[in-house]
Amino acid sequence: MSTGMPGTTNQHLIYPHRENNCSVMEHIFWTGFSNDERHAAITKIQQVVSMYGDIIDVHLFSDLSLSMTIEIEEYKVDKMYDELTGEISMQKWESLNSFSNKERTVYLNITFAKGTGKLKIEVPAVPG
Repeated sequence: MSTGMPGTTNQHLIYPHRENNCSVMEHIFWTGFSNDERHAAITKIQQVVSMYGDIIDVHLFSDLSLSMTIEIEEYKVDKMYDELTGEISMQKWESLNSFSNKERTVYLNITFAKGTGKLKIEVPAVPG
């Protein structure tokens, strides 16, 4: 369907970043489980992720789980998954086997087995 402008279609108005023969980026969803103490597990996960990509966002849900958003180049995804499985239990995932350097977004949800649901954050007393 034409927009009235020569050489354009409605598809280009909806997805201005999409070029011919280029698909929209697919997101990757992973689930992990840890039997370690929450702080120790988060430290290990951060170390692995920082070797391959960037942590963009983290949401902590009490001391039971967290959700992490990671940006990473596609060719590094398989290696990061392999490294994470050495630190925490990861749900099965099929490798990408990619050599592309396009950006991908990984959503990693982690459950902490030792969580109680009663997260307490100690705040030091401020003098004055």
